[in-house]
Amino acid sequence: MQPELSHAPSRRTSLLTKQRPVTSESPYSTGSIPTTPTPNRRNRYSYNPPTYQNHEWDFVKETQEAGPVFVAEDQMYTDPFANIAPVSGARPVRQHARRSSFAESIRNGFSSMRLLGRRMSLSMRPKARDLKDESKEVNDCIVGSEREVEQSKRLSMVRSLRARRRPSMPILKFTVAPEPPQQPPPARPTYHRAATTSRWPDYPPGGAGARASAAAQNEALQLARATPLPPYRPRSGSFEEYRDSESGIGIVLDGLERADSRTPHVVKKDPADALATELLEHILSYLDARTLLDLELVSKKWRELSHSQSVWRQVFYREYAPARPSRVLGAPATAGLGKQTSGQDFRKLYSVRKLIDKRWANGEAAAIYLNGHKDSVYCVQFDEDKIITGSRDQTIRVWDARTYQCLRKLAPPDNPRERTSILRTLVEPRGVVPFFKMDASSLEPKSPRLPTWHQASVLCLQYDSEILVTGSSDFTCIVWSIKNDYQPLFRLTGHRAGVLDVCIDSKRIVTCSKDTTIKIWDRFTGKLIKTLSGHRGPVNAVQVRGNLLASASGDGMAKLWRLDTGMCIKEFHSKERGLACVEFSEDGRTIFAGGNDHVIYEYDTTTGKVKRELQAHVDLVRSLHLDTANGRIVSGSYDHSIKVWDAHGGETTDDGGLKISLEGWTSSWMLAAKSNYRKIACASQDGRVVIVDFGFGINGVELVEA
Repeated sequence: MQPELSHAPSRRTSLLTKQRPVTSESPYSTGSIPTTPTPNRRNRYSYNPPTYQNHEWDFVKETQEAGPVFVAEDQMYTDPFANIAPVSGARPVRQHARRSSFAESIRNGFSSMRLLGRRMSLSMRPKARDLKDESKEVNDCIVGSEREVEQSKRLSMVRSLRARRRPSMPILKFTVAPEPPQQPPPARPTYHRAATTSRWPDYPPGGAGARASAAAQNEALQLARATPLPPYRPRSGSFEEYRDSESGIGIVLDGLERADSRTPHVVKKDPADALATELLEHILSYLDARTLLDLELVSKKWRELSHSQSVWRQVFYREYAPARPSRVLGAPATAGLGKQTSGQDFRKLYSVRKLIDKRWANGEAAAIYLNGHKDSVYCVQFDEDKIITGSRDQTIRVWDARTYQCLRKLAPPDNPRERTSILRTLVEPRGVVPFFKMDASSLEPKSPRLPTWHQASVLCLQYDSEILVTGSSDFTCIVWSIKNDYQPLFRLTGHRAGVLDVCIDSKRIVTCSKDTTIKIWDRFTGKLIKTLSGHRGPVNAVQVRGNLLASASGDGMAKLWRLDTGMCIKEFHSKERGLACVEFSEDGRTIFAGGNDHVIYEYDTTTGKVKRELQAHVDLVRSLHLDTANGRIVSGSYDHSIKVWDAHGGETTDDGGLKISLEGWTSSWMLAAKSNYRKIACASQDGRVVIVDFGFGINGVELVEA
């Protein structure tokens, strides 16, 4: 039966007990085991060495001094526990440690001193023994041994933590011992295992995997940082000079160009030869026009790429296409962007638009005067195909926007006002003068027979792609069908005075009148939906944006309304007198209004405060137009001038953003003004319609027309 493995106490319980015999673990034991340790082997490291380094160093030092040990084969050391199989799951037997000296115990710390004091108190007690107390003493020893086992476990944990610290170098003896005389070895020398085999390894245990992983990572990092060598190119020469070139012997690398190790290796290759054409065009589309023009000078390949229509298409739309389509009816969303057909030359389109913008900045424009009306022209609206005007002579005229010929006239039969003649005085522009001036005359077209017509002055008009709505001093509005050759659809009746302004959207028609009211009509049936009352004077202008309506009145106040409820949600006051015109921004955050005090006010619809005052006119501001796509405001005044303002603000607080001042381009009051990317159309009291054309004479200007 095999003995059961157990833990033995690491120290003696008393100093008076007999000395524990030296075990076979000692490296100095030979065949016979003495009862007491050998005196010449006792030193400061004999009992309980603090670390394995000291033990190993002292053992190797003494072994070298003593010389090799030769032992016969029959006296070889054999492990007495070799035939004992360990119990499965049992912990290995803890080796007996020798009792440390008094000085070493002091060095071990306060806990060891306290344990030593307890042992000394036990050993100094009287030891009168008898047979009756022997069993009790045995039991006490067993209990004390178990208690010491637990204490030794705690001490071993503390020592293991201390042992993790890097041990210091043991004290070396610099005295060289004399070499022993050489003796012939025996026939078959056999070294004792304890004298030749180190008990402890040569390196600290643990952490080998972490060190290997760190070394591999460092090596990979160094390889990544290293500059790659250029590919090998053999020297030019005959085959006879390098017969062994297949094996690599004799290959000379002196002629290779190698980059400096401090700088990365740069592959010098033209991207136009390496990348696909579609990928290059996509990259070039992010450049601006100036960079593309410089790129044409690189090479023929880059010149072809920089002339690509797909590249210039992106550049053109990025600069001139609006972020979102315009919600202003009557203004095409694609104005100035070309005809949207295949085969467009976008590079030419871009150059034309840039030249037009340059003329806007410099005030360079041509003046074309349309003659045909017999009295004052009160309203005008235009696009790239047509110009529609309304006059005091009770007629509505449709003009060709390219040839400036009158195409159609909507007038009552036998109109007496058309038989009168008008005397037009010469115009004398001041300041910015036109570089070209032309009077366009055309044959007088006959008016078709109409079932209904206006019987007084045409004061306002608004159109889109389907209908045209005109308001008159006869207190009514007429809705005309554009697609059906301008045939009248129905008449809007309800105002008690002349209709001063009109605006339309996809569902409604909004009109305002001298009777201080605003009326909302159904676009398709002409039925009155709602009447808005609140102004104390004539409502001169209205503007619709979604569910919001802005109005300006002669009572000196602008109002913001909700169309669904008909409630006024905000009021904006002018400094003096009345307001004659109003413009509502497409985002609904700004309202512009002008009137009798010669000032154009910019109101914040959120706070109701004045953000900016545009002061340059010297008489009543009669007309306003906000060109959101191009960031401009055009105003017409009774001072015979047209002024162009920056919609986003001026360079200083004094100028208000004034860009162009066209003074004296007509001989009378400016009653209406509209603009787009290229032209300004103005209606005057002298019966003229003035077209201020900034694109006149530009080669290819017709390409940008929709």
